[in-house]
Amino acid sequence: MLVQQYTSYPVSTELEARTDFFEFPDVTICSTNYLSVTYGYDPVPSPVAVPGRARGLVDMIYDVSRFFHLLNQTDMNASVPVNPYSSYRHGKLALNKIAYRSKQLPDPYEIVLLCRFNSIPCSYLNFTIYKDDELFKCMTFAPLNNTVAGPGNGLYLLMYTYSSSFFTDEEEIDDIPGMKVVLHPRGVKPNMNGPHVMSPLKYKTEAVIDTSIQEKVDRSSYRCLESLPNATYITDYSQLTGPENETFRGSTEDCRVRIMQQEYLDTCGCLATHLPKPADLYYMAQPGVCHDINEHVLFRDIFYRRPTSSYTYYTIRNDSWYKYPLMDYVATNYDMYNGTIARLDCYQRVLDRQNREGVDTHGCPVLCRVKSHEVMPRYYHWPNSVKYSGKAVSNLATEALNEAKARGLDVRGLKDLVSNYESRVKYYAGVLDLYPRDLIVQMSIESWAYPLRNFFSDLGGILGLWIGASIVTLVEILELAMYGALLVHKKLADRKRNQVIVIKPQEQQQEEKPPGYNHSELETDQQMPEPKVEL
Repeated sequence: MLVQQYTSYPVSTELEARTDFFEFPDVTICSTNYLSVTYGYDPVPSPVAVPGRARGLVDMIYDVSRFFHLLNQTDMNASVPVNPYSSYRHGKLALNKIAYRSKQLPDPYEIVLLCRFNSIPCSYLNFTIYKDDELFKCMTFAPLNNTVAGPGNGLYLLMYTYSSSFFTDEEEIDDIPGMKVVLHPRGVKPNMNGPHVMSPLKYKTEAVIDTSIQEKVDRSSYRCLESLPNATYITDYSQLTGPENETFRGSTEDCRVRIMQQEYLDTCGCLATHLPKPADLYYMAQPGVCHDINEHVLFRDIFYRRPTSSYTYYTIRNDSWYKYPLMDYVATNYDMYNGTIARLDCYQRVLDRQNREGVDTHGCPVLCRVKSHEVMPRYYHWPNSVKYSGKAVSNLATEALNEAKARGLDVRGLKDLVSNYESRVKYYAGVLDLYPRDLIVQMSIESWAYPLRNFFSDLGGILGLWIGASIVTLVEILELAMYGALLVHKKLADRKRNQVIVIKPQEQQQEEKPPGYNHSELETDQQMPEPKVEL
């Protein structure tokens, strides 16, 4: 019974509250409106661009969505809508192919107008760029010293983004213009589709952090590790020089992403564009992502035409900048886009299955020590006075403008804010105040309820109760048995060492006499040499 109890490995859980474990987490912030109105029409460099015909991301999102709408039709001769909203997500994902080649997206120095951490001023220099697969250019705040003085001391930000976005009908219903905020451990890749808090524009968001830690023991019913291997992802494949990757600290989410991407790779031969892309799987996929298209179509205008009241179609410009039907362009390049159509169809089928049935992650490793943060937001209308708050924002923007200009950065967005501060602040700014409720960390610590020392203690107690023995007696018996085994082993070794082989006969010795043997001498018992003995 004692052995059975010990081998069941029971655990006990202890709850305690401690203040010496609180650390402010890393904070990643992404704008839900990802295309900058100021820079979205700037030309994107490309070897297939037509000279003198600039194309920016805002131009492309309109046109490439029409292209994907046509590819998804079973009948390409059917009438098409002016704005194919259902294909906007495909168009957005396809922009990853060229998104970071030029300044098309807002940077932290234009977003962060006021920063304060632990009651100490900070700036956009304390943020690093993080490139997300769906929200494009984001920023991560990772303070060197992540301790705070007390409750209420945290990260305070005034943020501004003059951007736009393109959504499907469902996305438009759920859209909250503003910032998506995710808290995560230091160095771990943020999961922007996981738990998050919204910081809407035109509001002040007060978000209170509660931190908890779970420490578990590794056992058969809950396998866990002290640390997980690092994970490397492709974060930017838009550069003409080749894809860029970044390595993050390992987490359980890495395993889930890998399982999902492996299904896309095995089923479709490409990786899902909306998911993080493990570097090793990316180089195995041909092409890398399911929304990979010929770059040529991104740099050609696609128009909507209504030649009759009952029929509409799209046209595309050729290299000479003349328009002709988009369906003719696809038919001419059918061998090129037939694979794209098949990948899109496969991508949608796998996406629907994973959304409907989920992903089995039972085999994924987990950490024995898990820290989690729960955020409770409250929202207040902001600004109370556009006139006075707008003027204050204008002063901050002027300071940011001067600093950015001194660093040689593009300041067109900040100039626009200074010139139109009242209208911009009213619709495109917001405040985030993120701080801990207190410095107490709620800890749940598992430990073995029946360790080995308890097993021997109970065993000794039972032996003493029933037969008058103890653990010391058992140890003495084991010692005696050990000495007995050593004695037997020694005797067997001595007997083997004393064994002798019989001396060879006299006749065999005479036959083996060496050359030069003196036959004239008599061989007597006294003169006979010592016999040779072989062991």
